[in-house]
Amino acid sequence: MPHRKKVVLGAVTLAFLLFSYVIISFLWHIDQARIVARGVSPEGVEMCIVQECNWNGEPFTTRFVFRKPGTNWGWFYYDHQDWYWRTGHVILDTNSKTARFYRNAKPAVTFQWDNETYTLHRWNRTLYGAQSYMPPGWTPTTKDQ
Repeated sequence: MPHRKKVVLGAVTLAFLLFSYVIISFLWHIDQARIVARGVSPEGVEMCIVQECNWNGEPFTTRFVFRKPGTNWGWFYYDHQDWYWRTGHVILDTNSKTARFYRNAKPAVTFQWDNETYTLHRWNRTLYGAQSYMPPGWTPTTKDQ
């Protein structure tokens, strides 16, 4: 086999292996419930945006969860037909006891942890108190069945 063909074959093989690695890594990454953004208040209230792959035509379920010390996790709806959250972050305002969660650079959720007020920005919808509570032992990285 001429040298040029060996180089091309080697490059194609390397590209295929790299592409396969990226795909397998991504599939492994989305197969787990994952925390997109997380914050903890000075009072110990944990708050997270959690995303889980649905493995169907509705790509991801995204929810906001929180837990006050000594209680089960409460949750609020975000989206059951969501796309992948590449990045997310939270900014805590300890004076107003407010957490603002961002999707990329855009505000997505505001949560007041002292009175459990949840605002979903894209619908301008505000809810008071958890919509439901997760069972004892549930954590944000627990895969729902």
